[in-house]
Amino acid sequence: MTRVLVAAGLLVFSVAGVTGLASVAHAQVISEQAPPVFPDPKHFARGFYAQGELGALVYVGRAGKFAGPGPAFSVRLGYDILRWLSIQAHVLGSSGQVNIPGPTDGQSFQTLVYGGELHGQVQIRRVGLYAEAGAAAAHIPSNVLDDAGITGGHKISLAVVAGGGLDFHTLNRHFSFGVGADYLWLASFSKSSAVTAQAFLKYTR
Repeated sequence: MTRVLVAAGLLVFSVAGVTGLASVAHAQVISEQAPPVFPDPKHFARGFYAQGELGALVYVGRAGKFAGPGPAFSVRLGYDILRWLSIQAHVLGSSGQVNIPGPTDGQSFQTLVYGGELHGQVQIRRVGLYAEAGAAAAHIPSNVLDDAGITGGHKISLAVVAGGGLDFHTLNRHFSFGVGADYLWLASFSKSSAVTAQAFLKYTR
């Protein structure tokens, strides 16, 4: 009789142990199968932001025959009005060389742009697709492009800016990086056009 009781007791403990282990394993499987989605776009930082950009500016059309491409650096400072809409200030500086036969050939000139833009963005998890457009003042301090009839004696021109790109958010809620391109139409510079392409790093407070 004693042996039967001992055997029954061992059987009960064995079943209880197996059941407990199965419960723990089941809980672990559930927790592993349903991890929290990270990062959640709703938790990305919103508000004031600063964006530094490095790339190149290339004149196109008639201006491209006389104004060579050059490196460009720009800064955008903005504020998120809505989750998908922002306003931003844009400052860009670029340096290129003149391609005009004569004494000015090979001389450098600078293109400066000061503007304001609207920025719209669609966020798909960590990837953001954006478009932006605005108006600016373009400034070429040098007169070396006058000989080609590009600047026509003007040093400042109204500019229309439009562009877009791709923004990739890091695991840190404040930082993202990406690539973009902008088109500039320069009204007073013989209606010349320029294109910029840049990589950027963005910090949102």
